[in-house]
Amino acid sequence: MKVRVPSFYKTFHCIASACTDTCCAGWEVDVDEASQTRYASVPGNFGQKLRSSIEDGHFVLAEKERCPFLNSQNLCEIYLHLGKDSLCDICREHPRFIDVFGDWKELGVGLCCEESVRLLLESEGAFSCEEFLDSEEPEALDEESLDARNSAFAMRAELLERLSNRQIPLSERLADILRLTASFSEESPEPFFEDPFEIETHQTEILLQGESLGAEWDFAKMQIQQSLKKGPVKKIQSLFSDSDGEKIVAYQIFRYFLKSLYDGDMLSKVKFAIYFWLVLRSFGKELSLPLAKPSPAICAVKLLSKQLEYSEQNMEILETEFRENAYFSIGAFLKLLGETG
Repeated sequence: MKVRVPSFYKTFHCIASACTDTCCAGWEVDVDEASQTRYASVPGNFGQKLRSSIEDGHFVLAEKERCPFLNSQNLCEIYLHLGKDSLCDICREHPRFIDVFGDWKELGVGLCCEESVRLLLESEGAFSCEEFLDSEEPEALDEESLDARNSAFAMRAELLERLSNRQIPLSERLADILRLTASFSEESPEPFFEDPFEIETHQTEILLQGESLGAEWDFAKMQIQQSLKKGPVKKIQSLFSDSDGEKIVAYQIFRYFLKSLYDGDMLSKVKFAIYFWLVLRSFGKELSLPLAKPSPAICAVKLLSKQLEYSEQNMEILETEFRENAYFSIGAFLKLLGETG
């Protein structure tokens, strides 16, 4: 199997108690059947705790929605008692993700993790990947699927190449890749609005309508609502540079663009990547306030990623809006990029 990973992927590791956050609170922790079978034979009091803490295929969360095996130092008691190999699948793999496209496998780490955000933002130069071989047997693709996969790879490579051209302002690069993707869709790129703040307001209202994944988001939501009430601000000191924006958009295109092979919707994948960046650019300060450490920029990316990418409901809402809502049209995005970029 051929493997493709972000250039920083091999340096990623969980920083455990050094992390200012934890992956083991605020989420439902599923316990796969193989892990449940292993836990059934663990002896002693710890084995009893393991078995009594599982209900309907997941751990019963403790106070403040913490995993019952997360200790006061934010370390995993299962890891400490039984070793890494005894972790259930989700705990061993998160925040990594994996996609397989025939004889290619792509891996990465989600931006809900502060260490992955740090590695992305601190990486040198444009976003890039490394490729290597592993021992896993590839999946077979028929000729039609193989052609579609290769075309999607080529299209994504073209988007990333255009995005990396730092001789052109970021806003123009984003508009360029949006127009390029739109040329393969039936959606018109003509603008429908004159006021960028009207577009931003309606786009943000959709963002705030989704389900909440925690108190941090609830606080940030309140801050964003207050910011919108103040009206348009001509100059905002963003937490992020254009280089940051380029990397963030590129990473989201790397992660999501190939999923268009399943639904045929390339344009929504590019819209999501740009939308993710526009929200950070406009409301990075508000998104960073609930957490503050390790840095405002990292906190903002992490919180937005958690709220959007780790909620199936919220991602489905956005996908529908990208296809059907005029405020998420190509023209609306181009207006935002042209007026505020």
